[in-house]
Amino acid sequence: MSHSVPAGHATPSPADWENPAERRYAECQGRLAVECGVDAESRVADTDAGRVHYLVAGDPEGEPVVLLHGAGTHAVTWLPLVPALADDYRVYVPDRPGRGLSAAPSYRGRDLREFLVEYLLELFDDLGLDRPHVVGNSLGGQQAFLLAIDHDRVDRLPLVGAPGGLSREYPVVFRLLTMHGVSRLLYWLNARGDPLANARESVDRFVVDDSEVPGAFYETLAAAASLPGRAESLRSLNLEQGSFGRMHPVFDISDEVVDIGRPTLFLWGSEDVLWPPEAGRPVADRMPDATLHALPDHGHMPWLEPGEDVARRVRSFLDG
Repeated sequence: MSHSVPAGHATPSPADWENPAERRYAECQGRLAVECGVDAESRVADTDAGRVHYLVAGDPEGEPVVLLHGAGTHAVTWLPLVPALADDYRVYVPDRPGRGLSAAPSYRGRDLREFLVEYLLELFDDLGLDRPHVVGNSLGGQQAFLLAIDHDRVDRLPLVGAPGGLSREYPVVFRLLTMHGVSRLLYWLNARGDPLANARESVDRFVVDDSEVPGAFYETLAAAASLPGRAESLRSLNLEQGSFGRMHPVFDISDEVVDIGRPTLFLWGSEDVLWPPEAGRPVADRMPDATLHALPDHGHMPWLEPGEDVARRVRSFLDG
């Protein structure tokens, strides 16, 4: 995938992306930021995993906060939460390789424990982030755990929605994605559907009440469906995650998570499609400095639900 953005931490505008699908996605991303009231800068950096795109917003002098998205989502999904943080914090929101405007490598044959954090360590080093606060959702939560366990590169650790890393027992629909033939069929069927309708259905799976999800949110997710190589990259991650529905051992590191000494907050929706709050409570209870708040009538992406409760809790926790 070629693009006209120079090497290093370049700041591309939508017009800088040579691929029409990437250009359209960048335009939608910009509209979503405006709709969310976020003054976000789009940047790219070079890593061993290829180009990593990230958004940066907030106070240049503020403490750094990194937001890590889930397996099938993108950095832009965090934009509705950014206004609650941007007045006092410097907020960084990277697209994981294979998502958003980052490069789309294959995950096949990778050491997932290393590959899921190596690009983040490079990005942290390049940006001078020694130990930022790290907010994680789903797979992003697992990445946050690994940054803390293997590298001690996390300060405060809010997990919003069920984090990965606590169980190998995924719901059936997600385990099906680890099976070659079934995975290929599901991706083929999804590609034949209407992108905007698919985006709305996807959000409905992860949110109980979508009444305050911005319209540009759906448009951006729909635009992501045309990004070259992204579906193939995500499918390679799904296949590497396990075999015949049994997830890779790296997806249950609960015995290591309990030793994380950094202040940790679990904000867990009662209607989370992956696991209920009860799945995380035994882990939180064993951690030295952790609190779990169950959120009634919230789903897997609770910051998208109506109200300010989730944003207020995240902000209060980061403020200490």
